[in-house]
Amino acid sequence: MEKRKILVTCAKGIPPFLKQELLGLGFPVLSETVAGIETEGTIEDTMRLNLNLRTGHRVLFLLMEFIAADADALYRAVSEKIPWEDYIDENGYFSVASSVDNPTIRDSRYANVKCKDAIADRIRKMRGQRPDSGSAQDGAVINLYWKEDRCSLYLDTSGEPLSRRNYRKIPLTAPMQETLAAAVIMATGWKGEDNFINPMCGSGTLAIEAALIARNRAPGLLRGNYGFMHIKGFNGPLWKELIAEAKKRSRETPGCRI
Repeated sequence: MEKRKILVTCAKGIPPFLKQELLGLGFPVLSETVAGIETEGTIEDTMRLNLNLRTGHRVLFLLMEFIAADADALYRAVSEKIPWEDYIDENGYFSVASSVDNPTIRDSRYANVKCKDAIADRIRKMRGQRPDSGSAQDGAVINLYWKEDRCSLYLDTSGEPLSRRNYRKIPLTAPMQETLAAAVIMATGWKGEDNFINPMCGSGTLAIEAALIARNRAPGLLRGNYGFMHIKGFNGPLWKELIAEAKKRSRETPGCRI
């Protein structure tokens, strides 16, 4: 697939560390906001980003930017300008998430419904069947950003946020977010060479993220489900290759005490 803009979102204050990660992975930095960095690449590149980014929240692959004054204009643009049948299987499942600031929309859920209907109606028209849709983000995920009359539509290749590493089986009350913990460690300049002490340890997020860094272990290795896996044309062999390479780079044990 051709290269397109990729927006990697993160918590406020984290872009400097996310930028460091993107450059380290060989991705350009096109622009920076208070809660994200824009780079570029193919849909296959998003697989590598999802697997390796420690501080990113979501990896969004841009499909289209357009103008829509109201919900009807949104529906027309979404249904007519994007070949959804090339991205979502008619027997599949998808969800829509959004950030909406438009004077004609009082509830962002209405924008989600209009976007869902436009996608599903397009696929039914082209393939004769309408895919299932809902709020769960465990299938294909579409992200809508709509401010005033300007819209951006993305494939959310992460699905669930990247902070969900899948190592936390029984979360305690209000655990520290994993992506934030990784950024805090990066801010200290710690590289995994000296001992790491977490004296006010609650659920152990800082210690666990430190162990992942010290072992050079990709943070996404424990995840078995990503949004890109539910997009038509998903390159399974390449994903297996990326997983194998990440495991090969990983050290068996940290070179320090944690």
